[in-house]
Amino acid sequence: MRRGRATGGHRTPGGNRRTEPQPAPTAHVGWADLSAAEQSALKRMNRGPCPDLDPALLARLLEFGLATERPQGIGISRAGRELVIEALLHAREEHDARGERQDIT
Repeated sequence: MRRGRATGGHRTPGGNRRTEPQPAPTAHVGWADLSAAEQSALKRMNRGPCPDLDPALLARLLEFGLATERPQGIGISRAGRELVIEALLHAREEHDARGERQDIT
């Protein structure tokens, strides 16, 4: 039995196409474009919920598409998570390129 269109669309019982919520368009923002406070907030949000963040800071991260509103509060978006991971990996590569030894004990 065939369901929906060839594009993978799902139909509701009335035959109308069900629409999924679309993420807000993201402005292209690089790590260096963010303030130290915004960078810190994104790193914290990447580790889990941060209910005590400044509302103005959260509004700016939402505007950039680096945060998203969820039923349980504002959290990091996929774009925000990718930006944090990219920054962390870049910092690690720079650390390794300098040949600094990292003791893990």
